[in-house]
Amino acid sequence: MFDNLAALWLPILVSAAAVWVASALMWMLVNHHDGDFSPLPSEVENDLVARLRAAAVRPAVYLIPHVANLGGDKKAQQAKFMEGPSGTLTLFPKPDGARMGRNMILSVLVYLAVSFVMAYLGTLALPVRSSEATFTRVFQFMGTAGVLAYAFAMLPNGIWFAQSTRALVLHFIDGVIYGLAAGAVFAWLWPR
Repeated sequence: MFDNLAALWLPILVSAAAVWVASALMWMLVNHHDGDFSPLPSEVENDLVARLRAAAVRPAVYLIPHVANLGGDKKAQQAKFMEGPSGTLTLFPKPDGARMGRNMILSVLVYLAVSFVMAYLGTLALPVRSSEATFTRVFQFMGTAGVLAYAFAMLPNGIWFAQSTRALVLHFIDGVIYGLAAGAVFAWLWPR
């Protein structure tokens, strides 16, 4: 099994790179996620930002209302949830130039991990170094594995944390594209 997995080092690397390029193109060139985030009314945004800055609130993901602010009383939290508004607030660190590079590297590491697991799964189901592993057969299996990894992984989080249907659909479409790109690379570079 490890010999078969080692034989897939090239498709692992190239498929991760292909997903990274596809992701960059989707987010920067196609730019279809611009509508994923709704604006607050400007006076609310200005007041909120000024208050957060004055309170020196650090970057994190915040739950509103949070049970800690209600003395640990979950019933009071539920009442506040019902009263509304409720939600999450994500605050990013100040941009410093290094963050973009860090996030790109971490994304590539995730894509490499997904490609590695896809390769492992592929070695369990497909022959390596065999003419039986046709492009179509490898693409069908590995593309399906890629779609499962990239298209479905984020859906529960998006559902529970109130992403719009539009954003969920676009992320799903992105995931299908990433999964099929990874599957195509594996099919192309699969050792026969």
